[in-house]
Parts: sequence; C-alpha cells; structure tokens
Amino acid sequence: MRKTYLPLSDEDRDYLKALSKKRTIQAQVVDRARILLYKADGMTFQQIADKLAISTATVRLCISKFQKGGLDAALFDVQRPGRPSEITDDAKAWMIHFACQRPTELGYAQELWTLTSLHKYVQKHAEEAGYPRLSTVTKPYIQKFLKEQDMKPFKIKYYCEKRDPDFESKMHEVLLVYKQIEMQFDENGDLIVPDDYKLTITVSYDEKPGIQAISNTAPDLRPTSEHGEVYRDAEYKRLGTLSLLAGIDLLTGEAIPLVSETHKSSDFIEFLKILDKKYPSQDTIRIILDNHSAHTSKETRRFLDTMPKGRFKFVFTPKHGSWLNMIESFFSKMTRQMLRGIRVNTKQELEERIYKYFDEVNREPVVYHWKYKMDEISEEEAVSI
Repeated sequence: MRKTYLPLSDEDRDYLKALSKKRTIQAQVVDRARILLYKADGMTFQQIADKLAISTATVRLCISKFQKGGLDAALFDVQRPGRPSEITDDAKAWMIHFACQRPTELGYAQELWTLTSLHKYVQKHAEEAGYPRLSTVTKPYIQKFLKEQDMKPFKIKYYCEKRDPDFESKMHEVLLVYKQIEMQFDENGDLIVPDDYKLTITVSYDEKPGIQAISNTAPDLRPTSEHGEVYRDAEYKRLGTLSLLAGIDLLTGEAIPLVSETHKSSDFIEFLKILDKKYPSQDTIRIILDNHSAHTSKETRRFLDTMPKGRFKFVFTPKHGSWLNMIESFFSKMTRQMLRGIRVNTKQELEERIYKYFDEVNREPVVYHWKYKMDEISEEEAVSI
C-alpha cells in the first residue's frame, strides 16, 4: 500500500508539536495534534488509531476537517474560537518590546537573554498580555522571527563612545600629521631630505603596561608524531609584570623600545632621552601620543623646558581615539606573534625577549601608511600648518 502524507508547513509542525506536549489544554486537542503529525509522517488511519487507542472514525474525521477547513478546523470544535490563523503585528511588536529589554529589569539575574529564557518569558506572559497565540509559540519560531528582524539580543557588540567634545578637531590634527608624512616621500617612495638636512621625525608612541612574566611549573611537551600540539601543564607561576614604552619612527619604520618596571613620568622622560640621543640635534621630534597624565605632568614639562625650543612637539590623540595611533596595530601584532602563550623563567628573561623581538622587527622594518579619511586632507592644508 502506498503511503499518503498530510502536507504541513514547518511552522504548522512546530505548532502541533508544542500542542501535543502541553498539559494545560483539552486531551482531545492533544490527540488531534498528534493525529495530524502522524499522518504527516505517512502513517495509515489504522496505525494512528492503534497508537492513540482511538477509533479510525475519529482519525478520519480529524483529517477530513483539516482538508476542508485547515489546521484550526481540525483541532478545535466549531464553538471554540481556536487560535488566530497567524501571529498578529501587535503580538510581534510585544515580543520585540521585551527582546529589547534587559532581563534583569524584568526580575532575572542575567544581563542578556538566551533563546530559551526569552521563549519561556513569552510563553509565560503572553496570555495575560492579551496574546494567547504566543503561549504556544515555539523556540524555532522566535529564533526565525528575531533573525527576520535582524535582532541579536543574545550578543554584545562593543563600540567606543566619543566622549571628547573636540574629537573631530583632534582627529583632524592627527590626520594632518599623517598627510605631512606622506609628503616627505617622493613618487618612488624615497625620503626627501631638505637642503639644510633638518627633518621632522614623527614617532607614534604608546605604553603597553602589565605584561605578565609567567613561568611553567612543568616543562612543555613539544609536538610529536603522536600529537601535533604543544602540551602544557595548566598550572603556572606569576613572576610579576613589566611595562613596555615604545615608538615607531613613521619615516623609517624602526621600532624603538624601553622596558621598565613602571610607566610613570620618569619612565616617559627616559624614553624622550632615548629619542633625543638617537636623532640629530637639528631635527624636530614630533610624537603622536595619548593624553596620559605622565605625558603632561609637571615632571615631564620641566624636562621639556630643558630641551632646545622646538626639539619636541606633542600631537595628542582624542580621548577614546587611541585607534588613530599607528603603534596600536604594532602592539596588536606583537601580542599575536610574540607574547601569546609566552613562558619565561625570570622577569629578566621576559625583558630580554622583548628587546630581542624589537631587534628582529628592525631587521626588516615596515613603514606604516595611514589610509582612513586621508582623501579628506589636502596637501595645501597640510603645507599651510
């Protein structure tokens, strides 16, 4: 005998499955939901009747009602209102309203919804809100509905608030510097040296504090033919931290490090002394940096007062605008290449390996070129500064 199948949409299947598991509705509605599901799977009238311990006449009547009047006609008697044929726009708006709220404001401990917790909330409160159809809504439906609305209340996407009222003007000042650097190279990418040999050296500078010196409690097991990964004991020992003060010469790509126990004003001044010793006395050393207190302290200003006029020039990035400073991408690369998973026996070893990394980088220095919004900066404006 050839099997016949009842045509059901995925949404109708999900709805019937939800009904078939509910214990708060009439038993006959549960049976009818199961009849339709079994018939959709190709079972015969007799097989369905035997499985549910009902008569074949009951099975036939349910299927006949479905074929004539649809899902509601098959499930509910005429005198019962049944469910609406579809979820109304008001009901959908109600779901969106709660999906956009913090669960903690609704009495939950959690900060973000999970699909399960949102589904349970909708089912629990739908009846009292005047949307009884949603009391049997399925989890896959809510998932599909949120996707259609391009809503992801289960995820956090971070952004940086522009809290600096002068953000745009400060960003523009940094971009002007990058434009001026561009203009220091000819069409072949070679540095243009002025006749008087006086150059403006631009250094992208920042600190990377709190680099942890961590040692193993047992030796690593190196990859073998049996296992292709490094095996490491989960226990470790903390040896302390170091701070890295570093700059990149944006004309040559050379990275300039200073490893210290701290990153106070005295450490920053020590870095400035390194730069002062490194570059010819006639050059101007322009530094792109953030507005950290160590960069503007009385101690730092006193040191700058001892320098020849115009020797150092600071260009500050706006608050929450560290991404405008090119050394940030260098630090990110350093973390991935060298610091990730690093283990040392002493803090001294960590310091030595940091300096060794800079030596390796400087064997093949990379000149960084800023691209973002550079088309908004004209050469005429850059020259006039």
